[in-house]
Amino acid sequence: MGRICLPVFALLVFACSALLFVNARKDTVVIELGMFAGSNWNVANGNSYHTVDKAISIFEAAHPGVKVHYYSGIRKSDYDEWLSEQILSGKTPDVFLIPENRFVMLVKNGILMNLTPVIEMDGVVKHWEYFSPSWNAGEFQGKQYALPYQTNYMLMAVNTTLLKEQGLEMPAMDWTWNDFYDLSTKMGMYGYTWQDAVYSNGVQLFDESGTKSFFSDPRTIEAVRFMQRLKEHSGNRRFTAADFDGGKVAFMPMSYAQFCTYVSYPYKVYKDFSYEWGCLPMPAGISGGNVSEVKTLMLGINSKTRNLRLSYDLLKTLVHDLSVQADVCDMKQGISPLRIACASQSYLNERDPYEKNSREYIQKISAEILNRGVAVPKFPMYAQAMASADSEILRIIEEHQNTDTALRLLQQNVQDMLAR
Repeated sequence: MGRICLPVFALLVFACSALLFVNARKDTVVIELGMFAGSNWNVANGNSYHTVDKAISIFEAAHPGVKVHYYSGIRKSDYDEWLSEQILSGKTPDVFLIPENRFVMLVKNGILMNLTPVIEMDGVVKHWEYFSPSWNAGEFQGKQYALPYQTNYMLMAVNTTLLKEQGLEMPAMDWTWNDFYDLSTKMGMYGYTWQDAVYSNGVQLFDESGTKSFFSDPRTIEAVRFMQRLKEHSGNRRFTAADFDGGKVAFMPMSYAQFCTYVSYPYKVYKDFSYEWGCLPMPAGISGGNVSEVKTLMLGINSKTRNLRLSYDLLKTLVHDLSVQADVCDMKQGISPLRIACASQSYLNERDPYEKNSREYIQKISAEILNRGVAVPKFPMYAQAMASADSEILRIIEEHQNTDTALRLLQQNVQDMLAR
């Protein structure tokens, strides 16, 4: 009889255990997080999930019975399509990274939640804690639909070794177009664009709504004329990024994330670079300042989430927790949009050259650029309008056309495009 009862008893134990497991699973709240692997700025990233996993660990420790789930291995190039499929199938993640150029569409289609009342009710996250271009990237028509997770800005990388060899000093942080022209005509440059010149001359090419453009603005004309001047001096010389890598030219614009990769171990050793690099803000135009473009990776909440409080707490952990945002800086995939995190990190590790690119110097440059940077407009036609303008302005520069006449015509063409 005992032999018969043992298997029955074991079966009962297994059944009870299974029931308890099912009940435990039912009691666990799962928050879905939408994210992609790799860098948003297209630089090498050996550990895509380090910062997110750290945030999840902090969040789950503060919320017993709550788990965060995300699908690993989704590449950035596939993320937009993956998110669209999730939305169409009614499986929009509770919290998710917002693909570039999709912010306005997600707002207008009611996918993103208006966070303004949630932020105001919670009272923890303050707009002044963030750099303005980064915070404003998540705003649409006076309402906040996303919060900044990571930001990136354009700077001018400088081959300081090459300058020293020619007896030239590193320019001051407030250098100008004239300084840049004098040095680049001596030492060479690659990659400086008319957009860089326009931003540093105090122009934003479109209004926020995308109904007006400013290609015939006198400051835009000044910027294009400066590019013609650079082109005229360079003649038929065409430098490449490889020339900068090879130490043949002194200046090349790049993003902060790219610069960190350039000067960091092991990339510098792997590429066998024998040069040292410094960095500067973009040179200031006649009518502008040392200003450049700022891009921001944002996080938002599904407007139909069933767990708003938990979703907002996860979002807040990702964008506002100091240790998480400090990790954003440490990973060198971009920089924290949170002022205090930006000000408290060394950015580059002890094996980096150029005296670790001076912690204080990098902090000052970052703060200067991020305080005054130009954010990319969010209206749907922006990419198309800019592609059309870019093609035409490159032709104006190449053919050394009359800038007043050519840019007035371009202005009209862009306005016609925006009005469609």
